[in-house]
Amino acid sequence: MTTTRTDPLARRGALPGLLVALCVGLFSSSALAADEVRLLKAVSTVSSRYGQTWQDVTYLLVVKNLAYEKQVAIHDKQPDGTWLDLEASYAGDAGAGHELWKVTRQYQSWGTSPQPTRDLEFVAKYTVNGQTYWDNNGGANYQLVRTNGPLLPRANVLVGSSYWQPTGEVDIGIDVKNLAYTKSVTVVYTTDNWATSHEVAASFVPGYSVGYAYISSPNAYGVERWQARIPAVSGTPLYYIRYEVNGQTYWDNNFGYNYPPIYPPL
Repeated sequence: MTTTRTDPLARRGALPGLLVALCVGLFSSSALAADEVRLLKAVSTVSSRYGQTWQDVTYLLVVKNLAYEKQVAIHDKQPDGTWLDLEASYAGDAGAGHELWKVTRQYQSWGTSPQPTRDLEFVAKYTVNGQTYWDNNGGANYQLVRTNGPLLPRANVLVGSSYWQPTGEVDIGIDVKNLAYTKSVTVVYTTDNWATSHEVAASFVPGYSVGYAYISSPNAYGVERWQARIPAVSGTPLYYIRYEVNGQTYWDNNFGYNYPPIYPPL
């Protein structure tokens, strides 16, 4: 659904905060979200090959499961200043009464539909039980430069990808928020449903490729890429990530389900 208005919950450059609050109050069916909807991650890459250029964008959102019938979307600002809802699809259970939803888009440079590559401005939108909830980054909207890779607004560590090598090894790419220079990132894995477990250390990489795109590490949002390899083993490994920094430990265990060798699922 395309809209030609500027949403009252999206940022307006010179609109005073008091007026924003008044506008929100006038729309009884809309509300800023507490934990009803939140942006987990957004990624934008630009690839080039054979003289063509295209942009791949992925958004991951976590929503509170308030009813079976719901609409989840990224409310995305278009190059002409209008706003468009990009419909999300259910991607899995996120634990504790929450769900994971996903939006993917590709923008190509050689056509007018879809439109050419662009920097992104967007908010998260969730409509359920006649109520619409917004995550608009505290009124600032989310901003993502087209070539900058991952944005992690809340998580400090998230698996970016993993895949099985023909040799049986599992290569894992991990997105880590750079909270301090000294840090430790570890993959903990099992092949016998956690009767036993093993660990392998991840290493920082200064840049990496995603298809035909290149992403700097750390990027403009302070997100680093770390990589680890689970050696070839008998059985199918499951794993989670432990990130230690500043005396704190952060975990990514895929909402309690742990990660399979191939992620995201094909």
